[in-house]
Amino acid sequence: MRTSPGLAALVVVPAVLLAGCGPTGPTVEQWTDSMCAAVLPFVRTAVDAPAGTEDPAQRLRALSDYLGRTTQAADGALGDLDRLGPAPVDDGEALSARLQGGLGEIRSAFSGARSRVDALDAADPAAVQRDLPAALEPLARLGGTTGPLEEVTGNPAIAAAFRASPVCTDLTRSAEQARSAPPPGAAEPAPNGSIGEGGGS
Repeated sequence: MRTSPGLAALVVVPAVLLAGCGPTGPTVEQWTDSMCAAVLPFVRTAVDAPAGTEDPAQRLRALSDYLGRTTQAADGALGDLDRLGPAPVDDGEALSARLQGGLGEIRSAFSGARSRVDALDAADPAAVQRDLPAALEPLARLGGTTGPLEEVTGNPAIAAAFRASPVCTDLTRSAEQARSAPPPGAAEPAPNGSIGEGGGS
């Protein structure tokens, strides 16, 4: 299997998501750990993209399945982030809104690409070869955007908690893999990934 930009399907709420949710809410460290636990399954799904194949029908089926799984994983991550609530820092609601908004845009890109892929005619190999890059163009556009994790970890307290969290370290590794990987079904290197490595600067 090849990997893709963009920063993998989420079927259960991570237990850590409930940590620290007492009357005073989670600490910055607990919130950051839970945030990474929510996003990590999506990134892992996005990384697990199909390699290219010579058979147009098989190629389109594999891409459609991948794009559908990734869209569902993004939905799961967005639901978990919504349940997690705002970050316990100054302007935490705005930071959380930017994180969810950025992930929502990425989710829309995967969903839109799937709709375009599903509209291609597998019985016309020449058309598939010609039109597939345009069908996947929503994903290519993500390479030029600032990742939502980079937005959130611009906060010094979250950045410090991010660097200290093992699950956030796993998320960073997966995001780095996505940044350096070829796009779905292609052999060429992809542009920089869209999720962002996080960790602050």
